Amino acid sequence: MRPNFRKTIAPALFAWIAILALPFTADAGPKYFYQLYNNSENFGLVIFPKERIFPELEHAVQSLGFKKLGSGEAVMRSGSKKENFTYMMPEEVQKKHRLEKFIILQVLADGVGIMVGIYEQEFGLTLPTKVFIVQELKDNISKTLDIFRKQLRQEKQEIEWIPGAIINREQIGYH
Repeated sequence: MRPNFRKTIAPALFAWIAILALPFTADAGPKYFYQLYNNSENFGLVIFPKERIFPELEHAVQSLGFKKLGSGEAVMRSGSKKENFTYMMPEEVQKKHRLEKFIILQVLADGVGIMVGIYEQEFGLTLPTKVFIVQELKDNISKTLDIFRKQLRQEKQEIEWIPGAIINREQIGYH
């Protein structure tokens, strides 16, 4: 009885090992396309899938001062600290447009709900779990942009060198 067991199990086991050993490629997953926007401050906004962008969402994005910058095939990426993963524009596109801070919007299959991601160099990629509708989204994008602006002001504070001390310009009355 043992030899028959080997004859029936061995080929099945070999087949499973062969299947599991096959290389898996990114082509096996779904393909999404993104729409990239930016504003005058060079903050970005990425929406995917591009095909699900509905007029009310497009209007909300444009009313916040964002203009279309380009589109293409979305790729799965992580944040700068290798945490969290979502679809967005390829890194080369991000570098080309010098986008260090951007918001990612995923339009859900229901065509109404939207998931949000926030990409920021220092903190990486944040993916809140709440699903938004357009009006809530518009308010939250405005709040996120205010945070981005505050961070930029802090980053751009110039340091004034005075022999024996380094102080920031606000401390000596320059604005």
